Order: sequence, then structure tokens, then C-alpha cells
Amino acid sequence: MFNLTPSETFKETVKIQVKTESGSWREESFTAIFQRSDEERRQELHNKPFAEVVDEFLVGWEMKDLQRMPVEFTPDNKAAFMRLPAAVRETAITYLRTNAGAKEKN
Repeated sequence: MFNLTPSETFKETVKIQVKTESGSWREESFTAIFQRSDEERRQELHNKPFAEVVDEFLVGWEMKDLQRMPVEFTPDNKAAFMRLPAAVRETAITYLRTNAGAKEKN
């Protein structure tokens, strides 16, 4: 069985290593909601800055802050997110990997 008309969006967990004030590393994660792209556009994206990929294709998220309160997907929250280089990088890499349809082994 194969679906030739997939949904316009898909969800994927994004994991980010964050440097803490004490100097150690902490893994944080959220569920990104991405817009799909076709193969031609996907290939073009490999030459684009990570921020451009995320800005175009991240269309929502399921995210909680450190107090476990939901973080709404708003223009202001997305702008704040876009100022976090590690988050932008890992989100773009996750999108480029998963939009191609390849599941990674653990």
C-alpha cells in the first residue's frame, strides 16, 4: 500500500543539546510540525541557510518550557526560537532528513 497524496504537514521530534550555566550539557526536545516539500524544492534547500529552511517549513510545534507549561506557536515565539543557533540548526537538519522519507535506525 502507498499513499500518493500525503498530508500537507508531518510531525517529528527535534533534539537539541543546550549548554547550561554550569557548563554541562542538557538535551531538550520538542515536536516540530513541518510543511512538506517536493523533491525539487528539497534539493534546493540543501544550499540554503538553516534559518531560511526553518522559517519556511516550521509551521507549528508541540513544546513545553522548563516549567512544563505549553509554549504557543506565535510569531513572537518563533522569532525568539530563530535567535537560538543550535535550535535552528538541529531543526533544519531534522527537517531535511525526515522530509526525504528516510527513517534512521537507533
